[in-house]
Amino acid sequence: GPEGIDMDKDGFISIDLDTGCYFRPEVGNKLLIGGLEAECDPEEWVDGDIDSNLNESLTETWTNLVYRAALRFPNLPIPTGKGTQGIVSLYDVTPDWAPIYDKSSLEGYYMAIGTSGNQFKMAGPVGDLMATIIDKCENGHDHDKDPVKYEMKMSRPGDYIDTGKFSRLRDLNNTSQSVMG
Repeated sequence: GPEGIDMDKDGFISIDLDTGCYFRPEVGNKLLIGGLEAECDPEEWVDGDIDSNLNESLTETWTNLVYRAALRFPNLPIPTGKGTQGIVSLYDVTPDWAPIYDKSSLEGYYMAIGTSGNQFKMAGPVGDLMATIIDKCENGHDHDKDPVKYEMKMSRPGDYIDTGKFSRLRDLNNTSQSVMG
């Protein structure tokens, strides 16, 4: 992380739309930097076999993101040699970057996909939402014609989410079209 800042103790999460990156503390007094799919960054799509077609090496995009973060942290050391680290990963995204929580067109098959890296803390509620959709559909409810209303039992009892917003058949949502939702 930046010199003079204990990222483990005092680190924070920041989304910087001006530079097209976000950063957050990483274990070991490090700074994790990620991209926001800025217009100047090339999008890379992996088609086919991701196990053989994914380039896991650090790229020019990595270098650019480090330099952009250094605009906000002038004392950020630019890693070289052994100090160079990175994580290359994939996002499972939909065209509007909003997840699909729905039944499929194949009877008995359901999906929770397209979470794009921004739903990592939603596993519990999504599991409950999917259980609700599955239970209703398996008991005769036509979810395509009348999307299930999901009650937010734990956080806001009596309030409901229209799961049609997560339907595979929905109109695209107006989102940031990025991991930030």
